[in-house]
Amino acid sequence: MDMSIMKLFTKTMPFFITRIFIYGIFGLAALIFLGIMVAIGFLVVKMFGESSGAFLIVMLIAFGVVYGALRFVERYVLYMIKIGHVSVIVELLRTGKIPEGKGQVAYGKEQVTTNFGTANVAFVLDSMVHAAVRQIQRWIMRVGDMFSFIPGSKNVIGIINAIMSIALNYIDEAIVSYIFVRKSEGRDETVWKSASDGVVLYAQSWKGILKTSVGSVIFIYLFNIVVFLIFAFPLMFLSKMVTSNTPDAGFLFGALALIGAYVLTTLLKRALIDPLVTIAMIRSYQINIRSLEPAMDLQQKLLGVSSKFKNLVNKSKQEENSAV
Repeated sequence: MDMSIMKLFTKTMPFFITRIFIYGIFGLAALIFLGIMVAIGFLVVKMFGESSGAFLIVMLIAFGVVYGALRFVERYVLYMIKIGHVSVIVELLRTGKIPEGKGQVAYGKEQVTTNFGTANVAFVLDSMVHAAVRQIQRWIMRVGDMFSFIPGSKNVIGIINAIMSIALNYIDEAIVSYIFVRKSEGRDETVWKSASDGVVLYAQSWKGILKTSVGSVIFIYLFNIVVFLIFAFPLMFLSKMVTSNTPDAGFLFGALALIGAYVLTTLLKRALIDPLVTIAMIRSYQINIRSLEPAMDLQQKLLGVSSKFKNLVNKSKQEENSAV
């Protein structure tokens, strides 16, 4: 069922609300922490003067702590929700509905546990798929370099490579969606086998997915620029007001305002835009691989060009042998 991106967005709204809630709590905590670090930095400026590198060290520590905490939240809190969202998208694309009597988030978590056992298995598999696709994309672009003798083709290949590199952050979830499709079809195969076949199918159909990738990357860039400016101007104005009596600290607090704008933009992007682009990539992937079977000759070629893909295939064989 070819459900539109916006319809998938509205039908899976509970996942967006959950993400907004979690990122909102994190953002509030991050701003409070940054506020405390600002106060410490202000004292440092008062005590040692603007020329002291201590303020810069305090700000670097603050940024490092916030970034590290964000990675922790995404790895141990949000990952199950993200993959659960993938399972619901697949079900909606297949049947147009999900089983009644269950909340979407609860249903998605249940699907992850049923198909992967634990979120940790899904995370490890996702990481392996991501690494394999990265190597395969580089190989695809190197093949494209053969046409570099055509005027302007090198620039085009470079642009495509940059677009696919950014889109890679969402393609691994699209490939993971293939695992849910195979399970829903009742296929008796390991998730590692489904994932390796999903990678091959991506290599077969990447040209068809490119249009979605281009649109997604343009959308991401425009969103980041516009939202960053929306946050940056009022924060810069606030920092100017705060430092009106201490002009020497103006530059330092202005820099902090830009960091704050970047953090808020990143949180809003990850809460709203990342799952929306994931929907677009999954939909495009599923449409483009429809009726395709993994090409064994291409699989053999990929084994020779990607060590990460070979690891994925070997893991699949190990799991199949242990199940016998």
